[in-house]
Amino acid sequence: MHENSITILQEEARRLLDVEIDLLERMQAEPGVVVEEQDGGHQTFSRDTIGKDIEMLRGERAKLESLEMVLAVVGTMKAGKSTTINAIVGTEVLPNRNRPMTALPTLIRHTPEQLEPLLRLDNNAPINDLLGQLYEVCRSPAGQQALDSLEHTDDMLELLGMIQRQERFGNRYEGPEAIFDFLKNLNDLVRLSAALDVEFPFSSYGNVHELPVIEVRFAHLSEMTEAGGRLTLLDTPGPNESGQPHLRKMLQDQLKKASAVLAVLDFTQLKSEADEQVRQELEIISETCRGRMYAVVNKFDQKDRHGDSAEQIQAFVADTLMGRRLKREHVFPVSSRWGYLANRARHELANGRGLSADHAWVADFGELVLGMGWEESIDNAEEVLRRADMLWKKSLFSAPLDNVIRMAHGQAATLAIASAASKLVDIASRLNRFLEVRDTALAKSSLELEEQINSLLNDVEQVKSLESESQEKAKKVLEEIHTEMGEIFDAIRKGIEGEIEAEFKAGKASEKKQAKARADAQKSLSPMGVRSLFRAFWGFPERDREGFGYEFDESHPLIALSSKEEAETLVKAIENGVQKIIADGEKIMAHDIEILLGKFRESFSQNIKGEANELIKALNERFNRSGFAVDIRLPDTAPLSFKYSASELLGEVIDSRRRPVTRYRRSSGAWGTICSWFNTSDWGWESYETTEGYFEVDINKIKKRINGSVDMLFEELLETTSVTIKAPLETGVHQFFEQLKYTLENIRSDLAQSLLDKQNSRDEQQALAQRLAGLKRNVPAIQRDSEELKNDVQPSIEEAVA
Repeated sequence: MHENSITILQEEARRLLDVEIDLLERMQAEPGVVVEEQDGGHQTFSRDTIGKDIEMLRGERAKLESLEMVLAVVGTMKAGKSTTINAIVGTEVLPNRNRPMTALPTLIRHTPEQLEPLLRLDNNAPINDLLGQLYEVCRSPAGQQALDSLEHTDDMLELLGMIQRQERFGNRYEGPEAIFDFLKNLNDLVRLSAALDVEFPFSSYGNVHELPVIEVRFAHLSEMTEAGGRLTLLDTPGPNESGQPHLRKMLQDQLKKASAVLAVLDFTQLKSEADEQVRQELEIISETCRGRMYAVVNKFDQKDRHGDSAEQIQAFVADTLMGRRLKREHVFPVSSRWGYLANRARHELANGRGLSADHAWVADFGELVLGMGWEESIDNAEEVLRRADMLWKKSLFSAPLDNVIRMAHGQAATLAIASAASKLVDIASRLNRFLEVRDTALAKSSLELEEQINSLLNDVEQVKSLESESQEKAKKVLEEIHTEMGEIFDAIRKGIEGEIEAEFKAGKASEKKQAKARADAQKSLSPMGVRSLFRAFWGFPERDREGFGYEFDESHPLIALSSKEEAETLVKAIENGVQKIIADGEKIMAHDIEILLGKFRESFSQNIKGEANELIKALNERFNRSGFAVDIRLPDTAPLSFKYSASELLGEVIDSRRRPVTRYRRSSGAWGTICSWFNTSDWGWESYETTEGYFEVDINKIKKRINGSVDMLFEELLETTSVTIKAPLETGVHQFFEQLKYTLENIRSDLAQSLLDKQNSRDEQQALAQRLAGLKRNVPAIQRDSEELKNDVQPSIEEAVA
């Protein structure tokens, strides 16, 4: 949506919110209009509920004023995601390490008054409880054994010391060093939990308000006004980083809610063997973030004169890598490192601080922009600023930053307007119904009102009957879906077993070939002694103690290969085959489930909803007025996805081993030397024992890993089905009928209040009728404008969340 259109709709939403709040407050103040609920009734507006409605509208008003723009940043491995975030912020808030650093999503919020970064984690109890559990496990024999096999880096030793001292995480860390240490320990805590088989409390960090948040002023935004809203970055684990089903579902949910999504790609890897992996990862992201996704191609400063131009890179990423899921103008070749260094230098100078040569980043910046002898010029603030501006321009970072933030603002505004419009329409329709029923009822006799109330009670019974019928249909559909999934997963398991068996045979063939080659080599190297001559003379076959026939076993689950490359090729072939089987199964399952859900939606829409609408039509006719209708739709179910990367399926299944072998060499001393002169094949030789390296692939371990992953996959799919199909289906049916019954109950309670109004004097009834007529005078216009606002913003919101 155009920025000017957003502003116009935003102003209209503000106006309507103010009008509805004013009307509700007037109703609240007028005598006899909004009263206490009687005998357990549920009036459309009562003394208890109207205040909550006013607060809700005020909340929508506040959201329009302070828009929260969430820019989710995702990145493939080593693409420079942390450097990109640091470039946006203008200071180093995230550490750069060679291994994945984002165990939990982390928020980085632009806070103008916060010059030094401050990390808050109010929800620190779950990880502190985990530290206590790990303390007990580390003291057990099994824990000690697990620790012995763990890689003891300095960082891991630091965390183990923290656990041993029974220290706990705080809820506040100020300054880069303290933040780095916390994030580093948090990531190592995830690794340690996995190694000790203790579950990390991912489920306790499923909502945004439960995540760590870093507050700091973004240098690039320091000169901008706050009228546009507040920008928050969401640092996410990459598609190949988390390996946690809990995180995957949580991330998909957060990416759906984000105002915009920024994918960070590595320029140096775009056309390498990693191309396919990058494409698969981005496909997963783009499915969730269609229409709101941008990409920065980092490390563009490493392009040489033979490399692709910026335009060629944009075309390649948008058209080839992303299959036209991304517009070319949404792809930005940049240098995040240059952008970070330039932005940080400008930030320091703008705050009146000089650049100290003692800092590592200053040395990087100085060497880059000032060259050799940079120390002599680093104190020249004017020249340093000029060079920083030049570096910022060359980094090409300004374009994505401006465009993406503008997009984030527009998206945040659209979501806020849509939310407000939905609430406005709901309140306006309830106002219209409430005031109309109360006003009309005053002109009716008590007998007529009692008849209407009794008719409504009969309507409620009909609704309950329809609800039971609909619940039975929904239950049947869910049973069919569960059966369908079980059958497809059985087929997947059989396919995987066949794939592993085929690759096992291929691996054994390679092992056999190598074993035979070693046996032949052994024959050619070993001397032929008297016993060998004797066996050859009588025609007995030569036996190889360490060669083919002894060490090769066709049925043994271990495959021993000479090189790591051959072992990795074998494992990769299994991974690829398994991935294809799962992908094919997913397509079949998604197709079949969609057909089942489509049939249910069609049945619900035509039969159940049709009968409900007939009931409402009869009710409207009884009240002899128009404009009352229930239009509640079942929520759409999200498409199922259970994509796993190969590393998640198998992990480390190749072991490096050494095996003993017997080799031969000339005897030391004079005898060996003399024999060598005559080139003897039997005399003057000695044997010796040594070892040679090989790489072992354990098929049983592979089967166990894959079966475990498939079991987890099936459990996760059942859980996903519960979240994406069962819950929305049951909730949708329940909400439909609850709202229908609640609407009927509202009208019944409003009529019951009108019966009480009839007990007042004629003058009091006339005065109340005048107040009701005055209040409802502007309601039709409010309702019409609210519905127009909702219709205007709806296409944009559907495009945004599609």
